[in-house]
Amino acid sequence: MAFQKFIIPTLAFAGAVVAQCDGPSITIASSTDAEQISNCRTYDGDVIIDESASGTLQINGVQQITGSLTCLNATQLTSISADQLGSIGGTFDLERLTILSGLSMGSLQAVNGIKFISLPALQSLNFGSGVRRANNVEISDTALTSLSGIELEAVTTMNINNNRYLTEVDVNNLGNVTRALTFAANSAQLKISLPNLESAANLTFINVSDVSMPSLSKVGGAFGTYFATFETFSAPNLTSTGSDLAFVSCGMLTNLSFPQLTTIGGGFLIANNSQLETIDQFPQLKTVAGALNFAGVFDKVTFPKLADVRGGADIESSTQDQTLCDDFKKAADSGIIKGDTSCKVNEANAQTNGSTTSSGGGSSSSSSSAADASLFDPSAPLTGLSALIAAILFI
Repeated sequence: MAFQKFIIPTLAFAGAVVAQCDGPSITIASSTDAEQISNCRTYDGDVIIDESASGTLQINGVQQITGSLTCLNATQLTSISADQLGSIGGTFDLERLTILSGLSMGSLQAVNGIKFISLPALQSLNFGSGVRRANNVEISDTALTSLSGIELEAVTTMNINNNRYLTEVDVNNLGNVTRALTFAANSAQLKISLPNLESAANLTFINVSDVSMPSLSKVGGAFGTYFATFETFSAPNLTSTGSDLAFVSCGMLTNLSFPQLTTIGGGFLIANNSQLETIDQFPQLKTVAGALNFAGVFDKVTFPKLADVRGGADIESSTQDQTLCDDFKKAADSGIIKGDTSCKVNEANAQTNGSTTSSGGGSSSSSSSAADASLFDPSAPLTGLSALIAAILFI
């Protein structure tokens, strides 16, 4: 009987320990609270840091959280650390932590999602091993100066916005973006380097000073750059976009180079780039499925292989050279430009009017090898100014 009295309480204690590793969730407010799961190799559920948490909070021992790790509105919390945590099956969600300045997770390599919003004191990410796998990443309104510690190889969506101290992004291993990559309203000095990015569904860059993507070969959707401060942009290996290609209000831009681009799957928008005087480094461009909308100071437009513009063309330039419009008229008359074509020169304040063009237009059977240009597909959902507004609202 003495043996039975000993073994029964022992089994009961073991059962209690196991139960602490099973969710659906646990709420903690201190390092002492976190000790409840310190003996769990895996915690099966969500870990919630209560908004009453303050000072330093350590989540030690646990190596895997199958659910989310969440902390919202803990305005007195200064740091979070987890010495062995390697993966989070849900979202790593930190929001409105106004004095959080330390985030140390040296073993973290995989999360389903990262959502860091309104962390104005967070200047760096101490992810020693580097987060290599994540489906969705949103980082907004932090004091981060770089994304060091984010070492993704692929991502579904990445939206980095309103981080006013962010001056450098170097994600060397990122090779594929399956839905959307967006950088918007960060530091005006932001330089982005994505040396191994080969394909992306959609790309949007707003207020950046440099973008380097030497390996990019395909964009499945839209590619838009707005309010950038770089002087030159080159996509040396890009062969096609599935939707619109846009460069708008890049005030220092003097040179655009797309030496391998053959197909633009939507509209082609170049507008309000006050230093861009020539549009002529698209030597392989053959097809624009939408329309051309060009507005600015340019006096030379040359597309030597462009043979099919399925939308129209809306061209405005401050140049006094009437031959610019003559070339577009020839392209329309020869049937290269399928939709309505409008061209105006000597426009002192040339800028895009954001209008779409309907199908139909010049149908002359005469052939022409003159410079070709074109606007947006009438069926495309976003064109001209609408595309710009949508890109900005995306954030």
